[in-house]
Amino acid sequence: MADTEVNVISHLLKVESDASVLVSEAKAEAAKRVAKTQAEAEEAVKKQVEQLRQKLDADYSEKIKALSENHKKIIDEYKETVEAVEKDTVAFDSLLTKLLNS
Repeated sequence: MADTEVNVISHLLKVESDASVLVSEAKAEAAKRVAKTQAEAEEAVKKQVEQLRQKLDADYSEKIKALSENHKKIIDEYKETVEAVEKDTVAFDSLLTKLLNS
């Protein structure tokens, strides 16, 4: 009977040892899969960030170009308005003379 109990306990210890090995292997495989999935996810995020950065850069450039063109147009219109104003040099000379003689 003692041999039977020893054999049963030995068998159970072997089963436990085998189970421990299986758990260790499963943990290693899980860690490997997690690392692979994490690397793939990081790469996907980097790709999306780069695409978004490029889109934002393009939008920024377009807005800067539009604002620059609008600014130039406003300045040109102002110059035309100022140049179109009739200049009364006689009145200006008279005012200048009056101010300088005071």
